Amino acid sequence: MATETFRPREDQLASGRPRRRYWKIFAITYIALLSMIAIVAGTVGYSLRANVEKAVQAEITRNLTQKAQMLANRVNADHAHGLDVISSQEGQAAGARATVIDTNGQIVADSEVPISSLHDEGKQPEFVTALHGSRGVEIRSHNGAQVLFVAVPVLGGAVRLAYPLSDAEAAASEMTHRLLVACLVAIVVAGALSALLSHVVLLR
Repeated sequence: MATETFRPREDQLASGRPRRRYWKIFAITYIALLSMIAIVAGTVGYSLRANVEKAVQAEITRNLTQKAQMLANRVNADHAHGLDVISSQEGQAAGARATVIDTNGQIVADSEVPISSLHDEGKQPEFVTALHGSRGVEIRSHNGAQVLFVAVPVLGGAVRLAYPLSDAEAAASEMTHRLLVACLVAIVVAGALSALLSHVVLLR
């Protein structure tokens, strides 16, 4: 009996082509969608985080300025209590650290820190501005955290409230977390959409 050389049928050779084509289309579509998601998330996320943090800081500044002015009004009007009592009470009511200086920039009262441990505090930029009759606003690092300082003038000196900007950072972090969750959902949707498009292309 003659031996026949085995030759795969053409349909057998082509049987794997649709599957390979499907995965090729899927990979191209999925990578394209993931690239779009990454670009949009990176651009929008950076801008949105900065805007959220800026907006929260602006709101905190407005509130702290109002409270600093309330402290100044009491320092000017309340002659029945000492400055240490006033700074302690008003600082607690504002949820912030209250500091009072005289016209020479010397600390005369502080709601949280002993006066003896404060050196050259009255020379800080916000106090210098307040001693010249204007509102002084500064943000700087203190003990590893960003702190907002608002100082306003009073009779015989200036007063200042200090408030940590952890709320602004928390709001920005919450926004970033939500954006990451949205990106994860978008990645899953992109996978499903890529699979659907791949099937549609193969059916044509």
